Amino acid sequence: MKIHLQFLFVFSLFISSSVYASTAEAVEVVEPSKQKNIFVLKTEKRLVGAQVEVYNSRGELIASQRLKKRKMVVDFGQAKFDTYTIRIIKGQARQEFKYIKK
Repeated sequence: MKIHLQFLFVFSLFISSSVYASTAEAVEVVEPSKQKNIFVLKTEKRLVGAQVEVYNSRGELIASQRLKKRKMVVDFGQAKFDTYTIRIIKGQARQEFKYIKK
């Protein structure tokens, strides 16, 4: 009986985590440890076509591009040392991420 309760607990934990994951944000940020100065976005399919904008710490627009696929790589290799804001906009939806180039 104890094993059945443990199984039921683990099963309910998986179910609750999958429900939470389906309501979580639509963008996942992946920062590879080997590649410095690169910011990787992985989005849900519904965000394809969104506008991706990059701003510097003074609020100046540095770059802007449409999200053509579910994955986008922003290369900060030639950018100056600064704090950048990556903004994703589609309709009324808006998400922002910070990137600090050291």
